[in-house]
Amino acid sequence: MKTIGIICEYNPFHNGHAHQLHTLAQLHPDALRICIMSGSFVQRGEPAIFSKFDRARWAILGGADIVIELPTLYSTGSAQLFGTGAIRMVKALDIDALSFGSETADLDALVDIAKRMDCESTQEQLRTYIKEGLSYGAAFRKALDTEILNTPNALLGLEYIRAGLAYNAKLEYIPILRTSNHHEETLTDELPSGTALRQLITSTGNLSSQCITSTGNLSSQLQATIPLSIASDMTQVTENGNYVNYNRYYDMVHSLSRRTTPKELEKLGDFSEGIEHLWSKAAQQTSWTTATEEIKSKRYTYARLQRMGAYLTLGIKKDVLQNAIEEGPQYARLLAFNNRGRQWLRNEYEIPLIQKWAKAANELSALGQTMHHIDTLATDIQALCFHNESNRIGHRDYTYTPQYIK
Repeated sequence: MKTIGIICEYNPFHNGHAHQLHTLAQLHPDALRICIMSGSFVQRGEPAIFSKFDRARWAILGGADIVIELPTLYSTGSAQLFGTGAIRMVKALDIDALSFGSETADLDALVDIAKRMDCESTQEQLRTYIKEGLSYGAAFRKALDTEILNTPNALLGLEYIRAGLAYNAKLEYIPILRTSNHHEETLTDELPSGTALRQLITSTGNLSSQCITSTGNLSSQLQATIPLSIASDMTQVTENGNYVNYNRYYDMVHSLSRRTTPKELEKLGDFSEGIEHLWSKAAQQTSWTTATEEIKSKRYTYARLQRMGAYLTLGIKKDVLQNAIEEGPQYARLLAFNNRGRQWLRNEYEIPLIQKWAKAANELSALGQTMHHIDTLATDIQALCFHNESNRIGHRDYTYTPQYIK
């Protein structure tokens, strides 16, 4: 085994992520650890709290060897689209194995369930439950009748294996047991949830006033959950206001919802069954939060509505998503690497490995050019949401050079 892939978001990077990378380093010390990371937007359907450039650097400092960006068309998708896009990139980059955090390390059980996901009997039950008004996730849990699907990381692991069975039969899997609660909202231990960290960072609208002591160090509460190798760096980034103010983003979604007609909404990803009319009506509410409360149903969960908001903000239409599903990632964008990863960069792969963003578009397919445009737009919109006005400059993708961290 020469390479191990880790599909991740690092939103933000914390001790749980470092634990996975450290475990892999102990189990397979000679294998390169290649992270395929969501870029400026994440699967929650909103901008990542920190830029992909900062998160990629922290990943290398936390134990990764190479960080590659997962295109936004996949990073903002459902669990199935997210997993399929990432696995097809793993295949295109000739990565030998995949490691993922999971609430169960029973690989045989995960593989068995993944094989059942595409059985005709399961799919028939799935369609029945969806017609009854259940969300895709809830319908799948009921059709497969397994408690494993109630745990978010195991669910993603199943989608990775499911995609692997279809696109990458030789791929090996290394589940790493996760012991903390993925959605825990408080920092209860040293292996925190991303949810708890994001809430801590955003709770006052200014992390520096809440978490930075007079000596400039992170508070003991936050410091205990983040590797020391990135603590001072994250402190500086947050003190500079270089992280997302989600109220700015939500106002953006709400504004676009008011100015976009139902006919235009219907063309966007995940808009179906006439939901565009309810969406337009809800857009007259006082905020995006109250609008989603009006739209939410068993069929349209908050998670799905968030993704639909991202599709609206980024202008992602159904036909583009369909092309992304059919053709797979058109490139791999290098964000950061260390000395161990340098040799790997010299290899040739099924898709281009982009290091210079400005030169890439003209060398890509039509779908690749669309992915390139959406990735650029996602970074620009995320930047526009930063707390610090001076950090809201656009087109940073074009001036960024992959970070070499010795």
